[in-house]
Amino acid sequence: MNAFFRYLTTLIYLGACFMFYTCAQAQQIDFQRCQIKVGAVERDAECGTLKRPEKPDQPNGRQIDLFVAKFPSSSPDPEADAFTLIQGGPGGSSIDLAISYYAILAPILAKRDVLVVDQRGTGRSNKLACPVSEDDEDLVTFDPIRAAEATQDCMIALQDSDLRYYTTSIAVQDLDAVRAASGYEQLTVYGASYGTRVAQHYLRRFPDSSRAVILDGVAHVGLSFSGGETARRSQDALDGIIDRCATDKTCSGRFGDLKTKFEVVGDRLREAPEEVTLAHPTSGRLVSKVITEQHFFGVIRMMSYSTEQLAILPLLISDTHDGHYQPLAAQMLMIVESLGDSIATGMQNTVMCTEDHPFSEPSDNQKVSDTYLGSLMIDAINVTCEVWPRGPVDEDFREPIVSDVPVLILSGEADPITPPVNGELAAKMLSNAKHIVVPAHGHGVIGRGCVPALVSEFIQSADLNELNTQCVERERAAAFFEDSTGPRP
Repeated sequence: MNAFFRYLTTLIYLGACFMFYTCAQAQQIDFQRCQIKVGAVERDAECGTLKRPEKPDQPNGRQIDLFVAKFPSSSPDPEADAFTLIQGGPGGSSIDLAISYYAILAPILAKRDVLVVDQRGTGRSNKLACPVSEDDEDLVTFDPIRAAEATQDCMIALQDSDLRYYTTSIAVQDLDAVRAASGYEQLTVYGASYGTRVAQHYLRRFPDSSRAVILDGVAHVGLSFSGGETARRSQDALDGIIDRCATDKTCSGRFGDLKTKFEVVGDRLREAPEEVTLAHPTSGRLVSKVITEQHFFGVIRMMSYSTEQLAILPLLISDTHDGHYQPLAAQMLMIVESLGDSIATGMQNTVMCTEDHPFSEPSDNQKVSDTYLGSLMIDAINVTCEVWPRGPVDEDFREPIVSDVPVLILSGEADPITPPVNGELAAKMLSNAKHIVVPAHGHGVIGRGCVPALVSEFIQSADLNELNTQCVERERAAAFFEDSTGPRP
């Protein structure tokens, strides 16, 4: 978003990683001034590359370039550690994330450098991008037939790369090689969503290189993000929205029984997909789309991630129930355009088919029978992972992490994919952790309310005891939209 070869033995894998890591220590990245552009935003930075073997056990084999960006501190005497960000997805660009979070980085840059690498297979680091067409609705649906076709197309497009070697276990070795080659003693690590998995495994593998860690939307090391887990969490999120509307007099009075309306729309589109003609919401050109139940479910799932879009969902469900399909189609087109080729699907498949799918349970189909997604995602992931090559995973990858490094854990109360329970599990596992749940918010909360200030304070002190987190209790849910003009004052 694969019948795999057997894992390399732990002895061979760790020995090869150690051998190459020793060599990587001697490398230095030649940083040069550059400008990084993401969309319409352009930022000054220092850029460089670090060569790494695609296969860690073949240091003289095919090399890939890891693209590294450094944003120097404004301090004449910056701290010895650098702050780094790791994007989610899996498959997103960490450097793009840094650009989008640049305002949050400002107080951090006052004291220390920010060092970011696009993880192997993503962004500017040998991106494993699968073919994607304009307005590709597969980005919001889970049709197993289309998944099988797309997987074969992707494997053909990426045949020059050995898809096995783009796992988290190898990525953390890369990250520490980048740290060493950039001249930093330690990293203060921020991970978002899947990036929290990388951050946790980096902490496990390189505790002495980890000064402090921030986990935003925890992908807990013991959980598999299979289709079953996603379906269950998505249903929980939808139930939460429906329940919140039911207890809100304005929302319930305006939209009535949302649960029934949602079910009616799904049944109707399953029986008879709806053809919709509309002006494309960004280009303005006239387009026609056939909307199925999968499109409806996919849009609802994706909108559940965003705090702001949560407020629109009751209106969207009700409008669609009443036969107004243009808003649903417009949302679908905007989601597809925003995702575009931002996710390296090839890298995502390697991670999913190596680190998640093998640990899914046969009973997952029964567990999701009462969810609106049902087994759609499970079936699509199954056909992908039947053929996608499986890569190496460290033997202790899913084991609890033993560490006294300070870890700040952030969760959104309404997160539909990495809910607060994941953060609770991580906090219990770690001996020096603090878990903050931000009320009413969805996936990824570093930019919400007072959280940026708390994160900045923690990065500076690396002391959880100094954090006064009462300010997050002031966060409130966005008011529900009553019509296209928004909520009532």
